[in-house]
Amino acid sequence: MPLRRSLLATVGAVGLSGCLAADGGRTDAEEGTPTPPDPAEAYWYTHPRPTGNRYLGGDGDLRGVDPVTIEGRPKWLVAHPADRGSHWTLVTDEGRATRWRVADGEATRVGEYDPLPGGAAPAVATGEGDPRLVRPPPGAGEMASPVVAPGGGSGVDAGGEGSGSNPKLLCVAGNGDLIVAGEEVTRLEVDAPPDARLSAVGDGRYALFGDATDRYTHGALGDVTEGSSVVLVDPSVPEVDARASVGPPEVFEGIQPLVADLDGDGDPEIVAALADSENGARMAVFDADGDHVATGPIHEPGWRHQLVVAPLGPDGGPELAVVRKPHVDKLLEFYRLDGGSLDVAASHTGFSTHSYGSRIEDGAIAGDLDGDGATEVLLPTSDRDVLAAVSREPGDASVAWTLDPAGTVRTNLTGIALPDGRVAVGVGTEAGVRIWQG
Repeated sequence: MPLRRSLLATVGAVGLSGCLAADGGRTDAEEGTPTPPDPAEAYWYTHPRPTGNRYLGGDGDLRGVDPVTIEGRPKWLVAHPADRGSHWTLVTDEGRATRWRVADGEATRVGEYDPLPGGAAPAVATGEGDPRLVRPPPGAGEMASPVVAPGGGSGVDAGGEGSGSNPKLLCVAGNGDLIVAGEEVTRLEVDAPPDARLSAVGDGRYALFGDATDRYTHGALGDVTEGSSVVLVDPSVPEVDARASVGPPEVFEGIQPLVADLDGDGDPEIVAALADSENGARMAVFDADGDHVATGPIHEPGWRHQLVVAPLGPDGGPELAVVRKPHVDKLLEFYRLDGGSLDVAASHTGFSTHSYGSRIEDGAIAGDLDGDGATEVLLPTSDRDVLAAVSREPGDASVAWTLDPAGTVRTNLTGIALPDGRVAVGVGTEAGVRIWQG
């Protein structure tokens, strides 16, 4: 695999007028300095962790729990805290958004937001007052999904961690620049695909795909524009810190890197799917400086959908869950990283975590979802009308139990740890949303 790594200096600041609008929060005049994110707030996304990892803390038992149903046809779900139970923000294809509280076996509509741009994945801010949607800054692309970076180099792993002393709002611009908006607004030249999403590395830096290219025409994620590099940015400076690039014909096929400690050494790795029409799809791992660590086995042209890094192994060790070709093979794979070797330790067939052409990559979640002290992966089966909890055994994997979403899955699958340590998990179908709290 050809690999080039380079360190780049910051691109100069470019002033932007307008506001960083937020429902129920601050707005600015059309001219002047935008209001930065509030240091007292916490931020929640369509996956449980700002690292892009879909690992849910807490432990509960969802088996036998009667789900709460919310009518409607959403595209996105965001789970966030409530004083009792959990809050759920539902966003439709058109960007219409409502907030619901789920507690005591009931769902109550408690808020409505101004619409979001239709293509953006939502982010929710919580703090004093009502939760609010985070608005993309002026100049953001139509599909740009905002992320708030903590100030002061704060580590970020679990969802909702406070934003620190000098937070910055990050978003991809319409021309592929990365907008970094705080007290001042800077643009960094990263040439990101229009739907690129950022992942926290955990040391104050963020990773995203850059150097957009159309040399791989698979189109599984809505278009044929993919990244040819992983770009590491430090929003506190702000500057591009490192760039790990792959040469033709390879691309990074995906919208967002996944950041997690895959080898258990305490330091994060960056996980992404590589693909090209000549050799096929495989998983690749980089360290937090952008250096290549390992590449997994190749399996013909297609896509490998990275899902979650969690203590999935039979020994409680970290493993990466991936679905190989979720539209064709539908094979769930569990990878182990050992030194420079990334190998499949177990697999199980019969799962589809993605609808062809969709930009929703949050198709699974992992956690201790049955209270047995072990971690399961929860994901849709092949027809996407059943959620299966898959557990690992030595050399094998099996379906431990299932949940009924009462329809074909169409939203992201997400959840939140409740204040009492239990968990809530939710998913949407054509008929509505089902949420299990247990």
